[in-house]
Amino acid sequence: MKKRLLLGIATILFVAYESIAFYQIHIKMIDHNNRIRYACIIAAAVFSLVTLIIELVTAKSEAKRLSDVLFNIHDGNLLRIAMIFTLVADYYMVAMTEADNLTGVTVFLGTQLFIFLHIVANDSNRKSRTANIFFRICLMAVIVPATFAIMGESVDPLSVIGVIYFANLCANAVFAHRIGRGGIILTVGLILFALCDINVGLSELSNIYTDGLDEGSLLYALTNADVDIIWVFYIPSQTLIPLTLLIKPENR
Repeated sequence: MKKRLLLGIATILFVAYESIAFYQIHIKMIDHNNRIRYACIIAAAVFSLVTLIIELVTAKSEAKRLSDVLFNIHDGNLLRIAMIFTLVADYYMVAMTEADNLTGVTVFLGTQLFIFLHIVANDSNRKSRTANIFFRICLMAVIVPATFAIMGESVDPLSVIGVIYFANLCANAVFAHRIGRGGIILTVGLILFALCDINVGLSELSNIYTDGLDEGSLLYALTNADVDIIWVFYIPSQTLIPLTLLIKPENR
């Protein structure tokens, strides 16, 4: 009961803060130098670590050893590492005065690789695990050469790392449901994550074609909306992903 109470209080505080921040950013239009945005990511990482602390505090009453909690890859520790990677990545892309997109996207790739490990560790079906690995290798084998073919001499490290990152994000979204109810929530979070990144890409296109962009086009409407569509998707994404830590994987 104590553990459930502590997790319940932590969850209410986390969701309440994310909801208030969402309101401040998108309704009140208040965010000084992206501080509220980055604070949302800090809150998600802190919540992830708080769930681990609660597991450690209540380990003795559940006849668990602290080492079993700390080194158990099946109970969300890999996902917690992914949240730390997200926090670091957003530091480079959101919190810094001048964004370092290459470093940020590279660290985000680390986020997706640890989410991949979390999914594989909690998927009891060997065929599904094999399909997961094969699917992402095939996806990257297609998308990386395609990037070189499309961009030609304009290709750069950010483009290559970016497509590898996005390929892994999409693969994670496809296979996350394999770990049960928590996986369904993770899937929704990853889909929102992907929609956020798609809008980041559209924003970059808008900057490239700003002179000839038709005001009646969908691209213009998305990149000139009254709200920041990128963060409309991103804050719910970073709320749902750590909430999956409350649900123990079923397919192990």
